[in-house]
Formats: sequence, structure tokens, C-alpha cells
Amino acid sequence: MTEDPVRSFDDLLARLDRLADAAEQGSIDPVITDYLRMTRDRLVRLRERTGEERRLAPREEDRGKGRLVVHGVAYPVEIVDRSATGFGLRAFEELTPETYARLDIDGESEEEIHEGLITYCRAEGDGYRIGLDIASSLRIG
Repeated sequence: MTEDPVRSFDDLLARLDRLADAAEQGSIDPVITDYLRMTRDRLVRLRERTGEERRLAPREEDRGKGRLVVHGVAYPVEIVDRSATGFGLRAFEELTPETYARLDIDGESEEEIHEGLITYCRAEGDGYRIGLDIASSLRIG
């Protein structure tokens, strides 16, 4: 099946919307459809960036503890910072980039669950600095 070429940024966004809608109506994993919608939001942010700013969303310092669950194994992590698109974490175990993970955060008033992709893992001090690109988020509380 051949698609017509994308003619504009708005055309691209409309096609992503239709694709996400069709995926939701089908039997596609909801995390995947969430990721499609987040990809659309990220494209809009990319287009709206100005000046030298390279990030999709500014980081904000954050502190806390959580668990990064990879292939069913939970690793304790410290939250270093967060943005609208991800987390900066510190762990004591090296984890493989390009691996799907779930971040569980138990707060005083609510629990957060974020699913996404480990984008990097670098040695830092006596542990590792990890980037987690968020695909789906849920807050309970």
C-alpha cells in the first residue's frame, strides 16, 4: 500500500492522530498507542524549540527513590531529575541501554508508574547514571 507524501507538519500530525486512533481501536498494546501519542507531542515540542535549547523539555531537579523493573527484576534507583519526557536516575547496577523498563515510585499521597526505554547508562562515581525515556505514565492516588 502506497501512501501519499506528507505535505506539511500539520498533515504529519493528522496522520499520527489517525494512526494512534486506529491502533487504539485494534488489538495493539495500550503502551504502544501511548507512545504514538507521546511521539506526536514530542514532534510539536521539537518544532517549538528556540535558540540553543536542544532538549525537548527542560529538566527539573527532583529527589526520591524508586524501583526500575527490567525483565521482571527490580533495581533500586534514586531519582536525580525529571522532565515531561523522561527521568534522570542513579543506580548501583549497570543496565543495558535500549531496554524497556518500568519505573515505580511510591509517594506519600500517590504512586507513579512510568514505562519507557533506557536510553543510556554511564558510570558515575560509585554507580551509574541512567536516562529513561517515558512512553507511558500512570498516577494512582
